[in-house]
Amino acid sequence: MDTPLLQKYLRNECTPDEARAVLLYLATADGQQQLQQLLDADLTEPTELPLDATERLDAQRLFNRIQSGKKNPSDLQVTEARTNRPIRRIGQRWGWLAAAAISAVLLAVGSLLFYQRSIVSEPISLHTGFGQTRRIVLPDQSVVTMNGNTTIRYMQEWQTETPREVWVEGEAFFEVVHTQNHQRFQVHLPGQMNVEVLGTRFNVYTRKSKTKVVLNEGHIQMRVANSPTNHLDMKPGEMFYADTQTNAFYKKTVNAVAHSSWRMNKLIFEGTTLAEIAQLLKETYGLDVEIRDRELQQQKISGTIPGKDADTILKGLSGLFDLKITRKANHIVIE
Repeated sequence: MDTPLLQKYLRNECTPDEARAVLLYLATADGQQQLQQLLDADLTEPTELPLDATERLDAQRLFNRIQSGKKNPSDLQVTEARTNRPIRRIGQRWGWLAAAAISAVLLAVGSLLFYQRSIVSEPISLHTGFGQTRRIVLPDQSVVTMNGNTTIRYMQEWQTETPREVWVEGEAFFEVVHTQNHQRFQVHLPGQMNVEVLGTRFNVYTRKSKTKVVLNEGHIQMRVANSPTNHLDMKPGEMFYADTQTNAFYKKTVNAVAHSSWRMNKLIFEGTTLAEIAQLLKETYGLDVEIRDRELQQQKISGTIPGKDADTILKGLSGLFDLKITRKANHIVIE
């Protein structure tokens, strides 16, 4: 029998007729020998599986029997007299028991092979250019919207027994779905900071010297360096702020909508200094901003401007706040 058909059966992709043909073939010496070859190539120790104590014991017993069969191949062989005997002479009851036994073995092997494939899930790394936004659907159907100059990493497939994990550098907005088994969702940030969540919506901003996490809906917990003492529970409308240079962190109440307004192609400023805006233009849009007047750097502005692209933002700043803005390539001068 072709090996691809056996592999197809192990993946549970056979038609009923194909499955019956496989079972009949595996009742022969040639079939058991081919199955043995597949086991030699793909079977691993069952202790690698995430089983409870009873399941692990059953798996170990099955594994030991297979291993014993490897040392004594004659134990796995069916005599020529048996293989030549029509199946109906065995009796319908014993025929079904034999088929059920073979199915059980194949199911166990198929589960092991599936687990082997799942643990080598490929990592995915995505990056947005300056001024680019991108919407990503994660393996669990959670949605992440990436702002400009942002990188996220995650595994192509997520297992139900382990936390869902995403690594972020830059700025991104998360809309996390809640799973039936209450599977944890973790966002890993630079500086050994982690966001722990079940189902919620929040904005992450993590660049060089500072990290900000603003919660829009739901409940999250911020953890620093995985220490049980360094954590903060957050409610909607609160922001976690961390200075990665001084290792200081705290939370405060903010306008959560303002911090994620970039998703709607607009920027909302509430007492934001021009120096902070200059930093935003550099990190998100790749612009080198020069503010020659030091007093002007600390001037605070409030208002809403369009945020479709860098040129739109510069025009909005100039018109709304009466600023003289000159641009040459990526170099900006604000006066």
